[in-house]
Amino acid sequence: MKVPAPQIPFDFFVAEAPTFDNFVVGDNREVVARLDDWTRSLQAGGAPAACVLWGGPATGKSHLIAAALHRAELHGNLVLQLDAGNALSIDPFTDARVLCVDNADRLSPEQQGWLFTAFNHVAHAGGMTIASGQLPPTRWLMRDDIRTRLASGLAFEILPIPQDALPVALADYAMRRGFGIGNEVLTYLLSHAKRDISSLCQVLTGVDRLSLALKRPVTVPLLRAYLAEADWPGTR
Repeated sequence: MKVPAPQIPFDFFVAEAPTFDNFVVGDNREVVARLDDWTRSLQAGGAPAACVLWGGPATGKSHLIAAALHRAELHGNLVLQLDAGNALSIDPFTDARVLCVDNADRLSPEQQGWLFTAFNHVAHAGGMTIASGQLPPTRWLMRDDIRTRLASGLAFEILPIPQDALPVALADYAMRRGFGIGNEVLTYLLSHAKRDISSLCQVLTGVDRLSLALKRPVTVPLLRAYLAEADWPGTR
């Protein structure tokens, strides 16, 4: 009788904290370099008051915002991260030096009023605001005074990894993690997982952890077993 394989522990499916190091850069080298530099040297006064990241879904905007906050915090800056999907109940007169607002193009009128006050307060203290949205900031449906302030800094379009470049990008990501993946593994991964770079890298991270725990190389059978227990859409 065939003995069922043991269940893979939940820890192997937990995503890594977003950093600049585990971001797949692609054609976004300039924005990564700028954000890295600004969040390192913020206390020296070299950062702009505003930076906007825009682009389609699953391109890495939220990853870069979280990575910028992580780097700024490492360098002794108080940070604050908010999302348009959550109530902005925090006092806008924040002491944060880096204020990040994800999905800022979907802020309600009340949230826009909060951001207007918070932006001015953070900028006056020498800090910066990083906001994200799906369109360029000049096309956001919000108050002119807020849109003008956000557009006063630099805006970067976050470009997705082209589908035909995914195999090379994933092989490079695996190499940076310290393991190699063969063409068979890449083909299986791209055929059975959601084909955005964030989801694919999350799978590679998890299967890498599993391979280290089992002391086995990353193979198609190991990847198949991992994906069989993953509960993300598109990983069957």
